[in-house]
Amino acid sequence: MRVKLDQWEVLHAIERYLKQEYGVDYDITEGLEDDPVIEYQETVRAFKKHKNGRVVKDSTHGFPIIDHSKTTYENRSCSWQETDSITLYLARTS
Repeated sequence: MRVKLDQWEVLHAIERYLKQEYGVDYDITEGLEDDPVIEYQETVRAFKKHKNGRVVKDSTHGFPIIDHSKTTYENRSCSWQETDSITLYLARTS
């Protein structure tokens, strides 16, 4: 199942959360100077390498092997504009 939430729906939900949990009545759309910023962490994968610098590949399928000890995470951010949305793909449970 696909659930698509537009920016205004998420901001409205945040307003309700602030009201219910903290008792703060705040119009978040009027309080924003710019578009909201979403901060997230992105995985930067490092791959295992041979001594000559070539990437080590899986013998079965030929995919590069990830070196988890050298994998890092970078903080990134993006501006969340009025026309953007969040889409969630939910698995159906029986």
